[in-house]
Amino acid sequence: MHTQQLLIHQTDGLLELNGFLLQAGDQIAIQLIDAWIGGMIAHDQHGWYFLTKYGVGIRLQTGLSARLLSLSSD
Repeated sequence: MHTQQLLIHQTDGLLELNGFLLQAGDQIAIQLIDAWIGGMIAHDQHGWYFLTKYGVGIRLQTGLSARLLSLSSD
């Protein structure tokens, strides 16, 4: 898998990974320290966040290393 960096477009609220627009429900892995953590992308009134399988929410920001795992079925 190739590592890319997330990009949040502040003016229109879009989330991008390697030129591909992501949406809520897409599955990604983010790099935290030296480990890759898988989970789902979500969005609320404060912006984009990442939800782990354990229910831990992590706010996303531009520059965070990520890998696309799968797209939502919506």
